[in-house]
Amino acid sequence: MNKIISKAFIIICFIFITNYTLAQTKIDSLKNKLKYSSVNEQIDIYYKLSVLYRDLSTDSALHYANIGLSVIDANHGLYKKYEFFESIGASYERIFKYKLAIQYYQQALEGFENANNIKRQLLIINNIGVIYGKTSYYDKALSYFQQSLNKSNQIKDTTQICTSLTNIGLVYQVMKDYKLALDNFQRVLNLANLINAKNYIAHALNDISNIYSDMLDYNKALDYQLKSLDILKKINNRRTIAVSTSGIGEIYKKLKLYDKALIYFVDAYTMSKDFDDNFLNAHILCNISDIYISKKNYERAKQYLDKAESLAIEAGDRDGQRDIFETYSRYYSEKNDYKKALEYYKRYKDINDSIFSNEAANKIAELQVKSEIDEKDKENEILRQKTEIQQLAIHKQIYLRNTFIYISVIISLLVVFVLFRYWLKRRANKLLSEKNEFINKQKDELEEVYKTKDKLFSVITHDLKNPFSTLVTLSTFMENNYHTLEDDHKFSGIQSMKSSIINVYELLKNLTDWLNSKGNNLILYKTNFNLTSTIYSVVELYKIHAEQKSIDLRNNVESDIYVYGDERMIKTVLRNLIDNALKFTPVNGKIVVKTKEDKNIIIVSVTDNGVGISDTDKDKLFDLENSFSTHGTQYEAGGGLGLILSKEFIEKNDGDIWFESELKKGSAFYFTVIKAVNNE
Repeated sequence: MNKIISKAFIIICFIFITNYTLAQTKIDSLKNKLKYSSVNEQIDIYYKLSVLYRDLSTDSALHYANIGLSVIDANHGLYKKYEFFESIGASYERIFKYKLAIQYYQQALEGFENANNIKRQLLIINNIGVIYGKTSYYDKALSYFQQSLNKSNQIKDTTQICTSLTNIGLVYQVMKDYKLALDNFQRVLNLANLINAKNYIAHALNDISNIYSDMLDYNKALDYQLKSLDILKKINNRRTIAVSTSGIGEIYKKLKLYDKALIYFVDAYTMSKDFDDNFLNAHILCNISDIYISKKNYERAKQYLDKAESLAIEAGDRDGQRDIFETYSRYYSEKNDYKKALEYYKRYKDINDSIFSNEAANKIAELQVKSEIDEKDKENEILRQKTEIQQLAIHKQIYLRNTFIYISVIISLLVVFVLFRYWLKRRANKLLSEKNEFINKQKDELEEVYKTKDKLFSVITHDLKNPFSTLVTLSTFMENNYHTLEDDHKFSGIQSMKSSIINVYELLKNLTDWLNSKGNNLILYKTNFNLTSTIYSVVELYKIHAEQKSIDLRNNVESDIYVYGDERMIKTVLRNLIDNALKFTPVNGKIVVKTKEDKNIIIVSVTDNGVGISDTDKDKLFDLENSFSTHGTQYEAGGGLGLILSKEFIEKNDGDIWFESELKKGSAFYFTVIKAVNNE
């Protein structure tokens, strides 16, 4: 939450932030003016000094604010008093004394309400909301940010509206109510676009990116972060650009696209070197090192990690050092140097515990009341001696306590070490077990491949033998009797040869598609398409074939039907089913193609009054292990591979395929396709 609220505070107060060097120059100039100024001028100077010292020295800021308050009286304007209350509140906020900060902010807010100064009211209301956010009172934080939004709407200040909406969104984000957070950030984006406020546009895009990142939707997070970076480049703030570029690198890293992540981290580091930000540089270098560890490039990982550690130590960045020590532990663990890995893990734990202790101390300090330091009571000699005796007793207790702590720590470390060794052993056994399981799985898959290959060769040999045998017989016969044959007989022979060639072609096409499907070379490309148009094109393709056999091939699909799937695969299934129906339907037979809608699916049927399928052959129809071949009504070759391929394709399109058949009465083949939600 602190990270999010800090970000909100930057948005609220960015117009009040002053460069350190410029601030120091102004402070010196104002101090020189104090000697020659009137009382009213001195009050203004004390206020300006208290503001300038906020980020430099809290004690000095409070000192000048209190001097200014002591000078103010009824003759010098009570309005100034509220400005000093606001400044004191801001100073106490800086040193985490939130209770005192809110007290002074409330006094300032009451004064500015009486003076009807809405701009200053907005600043204080937002500051109070930030404090409640930092202390996890989210309901109160939302209440104050909502007040800020109402007042911003009242004065129609679009930038302040954006600030209030952003703060509300940040609170919802930390509460993990991502829908409401997105709603508020989207409103900020819409308003910022209306007034072309590039800074707010960039912040809103970045906030939306962070929400999607929290939701683990890294692709959307990346899209919004890239848009934010484009806007920031137009603003040309290199520090902000560097931070955004680093953020993009982190998203690519989460997506495990390490090469792209490296490009952005290197760009961010190149920019950040220009303004000497050791905090940011250490963070970026640690990420680069982490990527190289993932890529098993340990030499480069160590180089970047060493540099990151040096910068973090130089900057006094304890959070950065903690992350770096954790990365060191991972690095040495990957290198199988478990002794050093444990050493850095201990350093990581120590600094993490230290950071936690400091945070706890700050929390305690927030609740303590600063005692008066000017009063010093003289104690008599007896009291002093009693105090010394008490102190000796306390020191003894502290010594015993510390000794107990040291012994406990040593025992704890030994326990941790033993547990760590035990964990490493279990991990190694687990990895060995997983590898054995993987090898056995590969072995089973390989055996299955060999079985499939043998069966496939058997099917191909069987299905190719008949058409090729026909071709050899016919071609030999026509070669030997060409000059004595009548033209009608020659034409009939050529038609028979053509039919055999077509059968071979269809078999090879189905075989190619089936092999591609099994080898994952057949790319599935799903779209919304007009199923009615597809059925029409396939039926028209087989019209001539049907007429040659005097078969009534009907298309009973009239209205437009849209489905979602791979049109090429569905068309292949239709071709196989109609082709099979033509082969096994006698002369003057009938084949009907129609559709039926059932909730969110379309059922397609191809029905014929052909020879039908025997009960013994029904279970073999879609199974390569039991695949068989039969001849059509005019001795056309009929293989099972086309139906097996059809089943593969329908299942890839999330559908089902089945059939109903009665011997000598005909067959009906059915398959389902998902209905398109939107026809466009």
